[in-house]
Amino acid sequence: MSLRFTLSRLRIRLAAVFVALLWLAAPAAARNDYSLDRDVDNVRGWRIAANQARRGCLAVASYQSGTVIEVGFDQRTDSAFMLYANRDWTFLQAGTRYDIALTFDGRKRWKGTAIGVRAGTLPGLALEKIKSEFVLDFANYSTVRLEYRGKRLDGFNLTGTRAAVSATLSCTRDMRDGRVVIEEAKPENEESPEPQRAPAVAAAKPEPPKPEPEKRPSLSTGTGFFVSEAGHLVTNAHVVEGCTETRIKLPDGNTVAAAIKARSPQNDLAVLQAEVKPAGVARLRGGRPARLGDSIVLFGYPLVGELTVTGNLTTGLISALAGPREDVTRMQISAPVQSGNSGGAVVDQSGRVVGVVVAKTDIKSRVAGGVEVLQNVNFAIKSSVLALFLDANEIPYAQEATAADKSVADVAEIAKNFSGLVICRSR
Repeated sequence: MSLRFTLSRLRIRLAAVFVALLWLAAPAAARNDYSLDRDVDNVRGWRIAANQARRGCLAVASYQSGTVIEVGFDQRTDSAFMLYANRDWTFLQAGTRYDIALTFDGRKRWKGTAIGVRAGTLPGLALEKIKSEFVLDFANYSTVRLEYRGKRLDGFNLTGTRAAVSATLSCTRDMRDGRVVIEEAKPENEESPEPQRAPAVAAAKPEPPKPEPEKRPSLSTGTGFFVSEAGHLVTNAHVVEGCTETRIKLPDGNTVAAAIKARSPQNDLAVLQAEVKPAGVARLRGGRPARLGDSIVLFGYPLVGELTVTGNLTTGLISALAGPREDVTRMQISAPVQSGNSGGAVVDQSGRVVGVVVAKTDIKSRVAGGVEVLQNVNFAIKSSVLALFLDANEIPYAQEATAADKSVADVAEIAKNFSGLVICRSR
């Protein structure tokens, strides 16, 4: 390799670092919709940070071309945003609207309107108030190309985006619930006041169904479903919290030992692995996402010791495409959920997984002096969020577009074959 070539590459890298420093080193007084107000994590080359103005989190990546991509969530408007910025894009005027095109993996093309902004010292193009699902879809691709007026501005490798978006979702949820707090900016030379914790959220929060205890107090149970032939089984993080030993009871009645391979309390997802070839493997729904009003089927092992240990089936509808406080990682379902259903698969009428059972509600509200107990108001983690979690932890899984509707009995058989009873032993 020639010295000239080496120096050229070094100059490019130094330029990228310089741009990143200009972008990232904004003072507290300059906090805005695109500033990184508190570092939270670094994931696969993406910097995860909290933003005070949006009351949400964002992920930032810097490229050798000097371009910065920022993607994140805005809790003020229950939406998402995306930013492309570069110090050389001086032709962009803040406040002006621009028609742009994004091409994903060289095949899928998206056209829309961006607004010119100043992000720190960088001129950029921002997509504001976009649907959160657009960001989740963005994370599915390997490359993206940005065009303006038919001219290609830049192309980007999106390696690590799925893990970064997953971390950004977790960070946003932590910020909403007060686990991530940003100190108030203060004038120069003024002493810092005591950091203030975020106020507790007044709205009632649905609590996850607690794992159903068996006869011995050291045992608790939940539900899970296999996603690979190698014995990887998905369940909720709270189902295996504090377990010193985990086992899976299979549909044929056999019980096998399992190890916890990955766990995310923020997303309430976990993966176990057992040395077994499962009778069936779940396939996550790809293609067209589930819609409001779609029929769903739940299979799980609720109330072990009181109900049958061979599994229990319930049916319902997708009641809402967001969870409590507009949490876009969740969906609301009308199918009945009991303790022990936690971690079970929510499947569509073709047998594809569209969610993971995560919570039932115990919310009560006063109506005309009485108390109304809300019924059939339960929640599931969307399969798109599960896919991000599995990708981030390099867990294999299959994803297929929904197919022709099957009978409930046929869907039940599919779900039963890939499901298992999770048994947690703790001291």
